Amino acid sequence: MATRDSDLTGAARIRNAALRHFAARGVAATSIRDVAKAARVSPGLIQHHFPSKARLRSAVDDFVIRRALEAFGTPVSGGPPQEIALQLGSRIAEFIRANPDVFAYIGRSLLEADKPGLDLLEHLLVLAHAQLERLAGEGLLRSDLDFDWAALHVILIDIAAFLLEPALTRYLGEPLLSDAGLERMRKATTDLFLKGIYRSETSGRPPRRHR
Repeated sequence: MATRDSDLTGAARIRNAALRHFAARGVAATSIRDVAKAARVSPGLIQHHFPSKARLRSAVDDFVIRRALEAFGTPVSGGPPQEIALQLGSRIAEFIRANPDVFAYIGRSLLEADKPGLDLLEHLLVLAHAQLERLAGEGLLRSDLDFDWAALHVILIDIAAFLLEPALTRYLGEPLLSDAGLERMRKATTDLFLKGIYRSETSGRPPRRHR
């Protein structure tokens, strides 16, 4: 069960309000007064907990990294590629479903591409590389795989989908962040990594288009 803001400490409520504002508007466009209004506290209380906006952002980044570690810190292993891909896809979909503000903040940070945003990307790539290394150690990956781009592809596909969510919802005809929308994205992305897009010589009829 998700924790309500009213059940959190003052510092955690402030951090969550900052997370939402930073995700929606960016760090530069968000003032301490904006965060104070959203958290229903005084600007002075924010400065008591976080003496500067940089310290507040650092707290947000620590929280986001902690959430990512909870979801992806233990690599999936010990099964055939299809089962591992299914588990990974399910983890990603559940992470988006349970942490929409966190996921939106990651996307905004990567777009802004300042040092904290680049540092956050590095933390995510470390997690992706750890997963790939585990799979390579089990002999499940191609020997010529470009690990750097493989890690980037996972992050870019999911982040781009979230950043383009309104357009994708219109194009797909269903909300991307609904259960059905996330399941469709999970399956399509899993199939992309497992099967690619080209037909094999032994495959049957061409695939049916959804639209």
